[in-house]
Amino acid sequence: MKQPGNMRLRWLAVTIAIAVGLQNCAQAEYLRPVADEYAIKAVFLYNLVKYAEWPPRSPLSAPELPIVLAIVGEDPFGRALDEAVKDRTVRGRQIQVVRTSDPTGLKNLHMAFISAECNPARIVELVQALAARSVLTVGDTERTAKAGVAVNFVMMQGKVRFDIDQRAARGKHIELSSQLLKLARRVLEAEN
Repeated sequence: MKQPGNMRLRWLAVTIAIAVGLQNCAQAEYLRPVADEYAIKAVFLYNLVKYAEWPPRSPLSAPELPIVLAIVGEDPFGRALDEAVKDRTVRGRQIQVVRTSDPTGLKNLHMAFISAECNPARIVELVQALAARSVLTVGDTERTAKAGVAVNFVMMQGKVRFDIDQRAARGKHIELSSQLLKLARRVLEAEN
């Protein structure tokens, strides 16, 4: 014969397990849009590499070197970016993803995605430090846009869009394809 106390404990354990399971499902549903957002942004980053041209005489244009894409600060992509570039090449070159808090030490850096988790002063510092190099800077906040990144992702009606600052790109001697410019939500033109 079962003890009434054991039945209550078993019932309580089952109830807690169900509650925890439901909470995890609710959290997964809540987090899914964020995960989907960054999976889409990961594909956008890959495509940005395809539509960007670095200076022809720059070491960054050497065909034997991989194209290096850095995530600066906290990584919002998880494995999505690694999966987006896995086994893909651009103009015959592999794409290497690195995660760092200080991209200035990376010698052959092509693109830097500056995380929203960086504090505003650090964002400005990073954009300024990379300004003298031919590094395509990318962000996804109003702070990164104001700091002067070349490409800034924005969410509009649940869709990922992007703005391009041609002044920032051309200041680094990076040419962005006219096809890419046509897809942008907004393009800030370089001064002649």
